[in-house]
Amino acid sequence: MSGTPREPADPGRTALVTGATGGLGRAVAATLAAAGYAVALQHRDSAAAADALRAQVVQTGARAAVLAADLAVADVDAAASRLLDEATAALDVPDVVVLAAGAQQLTAWDELDATGWDALYAHTLRHTAVLLRHAAARMRPERHPAILVVGSIEGYRAAPGHAAYAVYKAALHHLVGAAAAELGPRGVRVVGVAPGLIDRPGLAQDWPQGLARYSAAAALRRPVTPAEVAAAIAFLASPDASGISGVVLPVDAGWSCAPGW
Repeated sequence: MSGTPREPADPGRTALVTGATGGLGRAVAATLAAAGYAVALQHRDSAAAADALRAQVVQTGARAAVLAADLAVADVDAAASRLLDEATAALDVPDVVVLAAGAQQLTAWDELDATGWDALYAHTLRHTAVLLRHAAARMRPERHPAILVVGSIEGYRAAPGHAAYAVYKAALHHLVGAAAAELGPRGVRVVGVAPGLIDRPGLAQDWPQGLARYSAAAALRRPVTPAEVAAAIAFLASPDASGISGVVLPVDAGWSCAPGW
């Protein structure tokens, strides 16, 4: 193996990553920075974690900016527009937007009232769709722009206690196709990824039964890592994936091909 450092794959491009302080968001930011992107890191209320991530990215030689924005607000149009203004002022108009913000909120079916549905809607589908529209309107076709939406394998198959989360992730998958059809003529690609169970420190201790069930079903007999999902996102965001739009790619260690019997 050569000891010569690899050149960045996408130098001079700018990316905005929402939910950048989450486990997946951090991996996406680091992967895009390594590929040569300047990275805008959106967080809601995790300033210390965002600053630490920025320092990590800058140490690699990439440019980065930390942007605080609450997108689960009533006037999400204004919040989305302001976030994009700040990203542009700090770095440039984003060529790539990775919509990774959104917490997994689990509620038992018998406790899932209108308030629960509304809360998850505000934290997933609503702000994702609105920010996607605002971002696409600013993108420059000659820069090979792409918008990446993070869905979930639960958008294909629900589990008890996960009803609202699964419904909204399924809606995000359909948003990918709908937005791609609308924006393709403008030169903007929209692609989704559907991660499976993502490994994290403490997962085996916190959810041993779930990890065991998932690993037994997945073809690779394990969960995926944040870096693996981030690598898929980086490829789909790149000009190398210029013919891919309107689809959602499962990144699940082969869980999707489990026979189910």
